[in-house]
Amino acid sequence: MASSHFANRHRKELSTDMIRTKIAHRKSLSQKENRHKEYERNRHFGLKDVNVPTLEGRFLLELDETSHELVPEKANVKTKSVKTILGDQRKQMLQKYKEEKQLQKLKEQREKAKRGVFKVGLYRPDIPCFLFSNQSTMKAEPKKVSLVS
Repeated sequence: MASSHFANRHRKELSTDMIRTKIAHRKSLSQKENRHKEYERNRHFGLKDVNVPTLEGRFLLELDETSHELVPEKANVKTKSVKTILGDQRKQMLQKYKEEKQLQKLKEQREKAKRGVFKVGLYRPDIPCFLFSNQSTMKAEPKKVSLVS
């Protein structure tokens, strides 16, 4: 009986349906791995901003100049990696953006203060002169009621 159990299992694994299932499973695993590799590769680049000029070459030149001029040759100084430089640059840009935003808010508040308060209410204009004079004459001459008996 044990031999028949293994024989049936072996036949089942060699069926076309099982082979197709295994191939599909392997394919999905490889796609998943490729997606993950691509994600990890792109993750470290970050988003490139069109408005920000690329300053990688300039930073490298400045690092070379500072290492030759200011630092003695035998001193153990750790140079910053490109990632830390870019991270610091992004932090500075973020700080600059926050300061500009705060200044913009302050400017808008000052402009609103200059304009004054906008009052909402029912508008009751003064009565025009020509209407005012007619009403005064009408009030001045009340109708006389004569009682004739």
